[in-house]
Amino acid sequence: MKARVLAGLAGLAAFLWLLPGPGPAVPVEGYHVAMGTVVRVALFADEDRAPPLFAQAWGLIDRLDSALTHYGVSSEIARLHGIAPGQPKALSEELHQVLAPALELARRTDGAFDPALGALTALWGFPEARRPPAPASIDSALALGGYEQVRLSQGRVIFERAGVRLDLGAAAKGHVVDRTVDLLRAAGVEAGVVEAGGDLRFWGRKPDGRPWRFGVQHPRDPADTVAVEDVGLPALATSGDYELAFESEGRRYHHLLDPATGYPAGRAVSATAWARTALEADALATAAFVAGPGPAMEWAAADDGLEVMVYYEDGGYLRRVHSDGLQGRIQAAPAP
Repeated sequence: MKARVLAGLAGLAAFLWLLPGPGPAVPVEGYHVAMGTVVRVALFADEDRAPPLFAQAWGLIDRLDSALTHYGVSSEIARLHGIAPGQPKALSEELHQVLAPALELARRTDGAFDPALGALTALWGFPEARRPPAPASIDSALALGGYEQVRLSQGRVIFERAGVRLDLGAAAKGHVVDRTVDLLRAAGVEAGVVEAGGDLRFWGRKPDGRPWRFGVQHPRDPADTVAVEDVGLPALATSGDYELAFESEGRRYHHLLDPATGYPAGRAVSATAWARTALEADALATAAFVAGPGPAMEWAAADDGLEVMVYYEDGGYLRRVHSDGLQGRIQAAPAP
């Protein structure tokens, strides 16, 4: 999949949605606040079936949100942070289902996505952050992190050093989307969409037979949109420098941290990944943002189950590069 570069001032934002089209295929939609964002579920189902389906979905999402968060002291992840180095600790099946693929994706991306940066992310303190930490504190937090410090063996996790903390924020949200899709499909819903703050997965065939098509906002102009046709992968996610940010002493800082430096990554403005699962798309969008366009295109070229689009600044312009599988599938969206 050769990269194709398009220069311009276009960009991509985290909010994705199903673009409407002519015809009778209008989904029934429900909304729920969880995981620090708004979860949207759109079902192509009879309207009278929707309320109990939404109730089941919200219950599952809330349970997973409580189990997988790294905030507070009561979640399973929080309880892991006190284990001694080398001491195996049994994991719940749910947490194992997130951590195992997260560690594999960390290896695949050479640490551009890293689920063991909890000490660093806690130090920065997004979304409440208003000033950058001291450089010495960043160095200390970095020394406690790194996916290489985490091992899984027979359903148990082992930390190689004291102070290692997990932060699965760039994978757990995608996992929750995947599990919600599984629930709704098992309940007999033949087609639909689950979207949570930029992580999206769809399934089935729309009743009118029209292809899936999604709109993505411009990162600098919310009124501008591009449409992306189905690329044959059911999940997509976007990471961008505009999602959570603050300014301090004339400099802007965002929440997508570079595991190599401890500071906000600066190689991209926005990155979108299409993958087989929302968990993969979530983590790989973060990795593509952190690593930048070059590595992202290499990952896509080596994996038939991945397509990527990255926007980055170059010479005062915002430029776009995308993998070959997106060629001919990106269009300007019609005005609403």
